[in-house]
Amino acid sequence: MSVIRFGWRKAHRSSDYLRALDERCIFATIMRSNHVFLLRNLFILLIAGLFLHAPLSAQDKGDLLLSGKVVNENKRGMEATIMLFRGKEKIDEFQTNIIGKFQTNVPLMDSIALVVYAQDYVSKTVFINTFVPVTYQTTDFAFPFFIDLYPIGRTPANIDLSRPVGKVIFSGAQFIYDIEFTKKQNEQLKEFVRERKDLKVREID
Repeated sequence: MSVIRFGWRKAHRSSDYLRALDERCIFATIMRSNHVFLLRNLFILLIAGLFLHAPLSAQDKGDLLLSGKVVNENKRGMEATIMLFRGKEKIDEFQTNIIGKFQTNVPLMDSIALVVYAQDYVSKTVFINTFVPVTYQTTDFAFPFFIDLYPIGRTPANIDLSRPVGKVIFSGAQFIYDIEFTKKQNEQLKEFVRERKDLKVREID
């Protein structure tokens, strides 16, 4: 009987050992699975973070469509030359149609100067600021506007990037003229035109 009891206890101990070994194996397997799961999630978060914080490429950014019309002192459409500058570098030049209409796209997150030029007229410069909040950077916008030119006879109509008559900015959820800036600059332009006309009269006299 003692041999039998001894054999039973030995078998019982073996069973406990195997059960403990199985439990350790299961625990190790679970830990490895959790480790792999955590590493995989960390990798996904790192990749997502790179995409979220990476700067937008030119293809991802939205555009501002400038849809303009150039008119003369009688508010009638007139042909003119449109030039785009970034800083002092001219980046584009094109003609309006015969009634003064034109369209051009400006990428968001940029700052340019749009110059309207016609012979025997005072040229006009408008600053275009297309910087927008992050939530709008992939959105396309449109800004329709008129530009009226003042005649100055045969006096040269020099391009002057330091004498803007208006500024286009983003406000709220759309692009608008900076009203105070535009009003102030247009008053200065009118004074400039009056001075040039007075100079012309004095030269004739």
